[in-house]
Amino acid sequence: MPPGSAVPRRRVGLSLVLALLASFLGLGAAATTSHAATDTNPASVLWEAYPDTDAYPHNSTDPVKRVIDIGIRSPSTDAAVKWVRVLLPVGWSKTATRTWPTLWLLHGGGDDHTSYTTNTHIEEMTADKDAMVVMPQTSKCSSYTNWWNYGDESQPPDWEDYVVDEVSQILESQYRANDQRAVLGISMGGGGAMMLAGKHPGHFKAVAELSGAVNMLHYDADELLQGPSVVKWGAAACDVPVDWKRVNGEPGYPFYTTDPTDLRQQRLWKENSAIGNAAGLRGTPLYVYYGNGSDAPRNWTWTGTATTPRMPAARCTSPAAGNDGVAAFVERNIRAQNQDFVAELGSLGIPATVCAAAGQHGWDYWEPEIWTALPMLLSAIGA
Repeated sequence: MPPGSAVPRRRVGLSLVLALLASFLGLGAAATTSHAATDTNPASVLWEAYPDTDAYPHNSTDPVKRVIDIGIRSPSTDAAVKWVRVLLPVGWSKTATRTWPTLWLLHGGGDDHTSYTTNTHIEEMTADKDAMVVMPQTSKCSSYTNWWNYGDESQPPDWEDYVVDEVSQILESQYRANDQRAVLGISMGGGGAMMLAGKHPGHFKAVAELSGAVNMLHYDADELLQGPSVVKWGAAACDVPVDWKRVNGEPGYPFYTTDPTDLRQQRLWKENSAIGNAAGLRGTPLYVYYGNGSDAPRNWTWTGTATTPRMPAARCTSPAAGNDGVAAFVERNIRAQNQDFVAELGSLGIPATVCAAAGQHGWDYWEPEIWTALPMLLSAIGA
């Protein structure tokens, strides 16, 4: 489907087609479903699948499921279907008399709803936790915003609305989730987590971002990589390559003009950023991690049990920017963005747990930080 095209509300036979594809896609046991969109929520559930994973290789056949993939269709997404992977707590069922809090994990650029279960031990880390772990798929370049679309903001995709309103409502109305939510994100998802929490105060009870893209307007004449360049790269590598200006327009000065009065759509870049919504984070427990770009050893291994050590505070030394080849560029830019963000939090008098450490932009550095941030996140939602 070409970018910008409208998505029809209902496509006859799509649930049946998806069900027939289950065996070919390796999604395990599946059940077709038809929870139609409502007047208050344009999204509807098309399909449920029970995928086998490394941690739960028999999930599709076990009588008690640990993993469910929910296929959602919404005109907000500009896609036929988007998936939400959910890790289910002990005792969960659709007919349970109780509800559960939710821990949301937002994926980064180029990733999807399977990224955390593929790249981390999140299934084992949360196996005994009394919470649902929610991993929504957006797009590889979503930025978690409602896109500008050259000034026609009535056109999809509207990722902010989809994640905050539509997916939340579906989970709470059909899957026994409650309104006690915490969120963690990496890279693009880290910026999205802080931005969404700031724009919707109280929606998430705690927030963690790891190497988050929190200030895409950061400019440093001495650096090869500027914030808007990351958006341009991401758009080129999206599910279907798109013009990066569809997201938030152009940032204007000082990036693409020498005229300080030429700001173009810079207002949108600020409104759709974590730093631009920092004031809305007041009163919310916050965890911020970022690296310096150096190829540093982590000296951490998941041992398979809850006794696995958390990362020591001694790692947070705020080292100077590293210069370990091409891989350093992204995290060095992220480091600068996070320094801006932390300074903004400080100017607003908003406390945060901040760790600036040696490291690059990748799962080897993020997984131990996920494990370290989990107690704060789960405590905030009573899990």
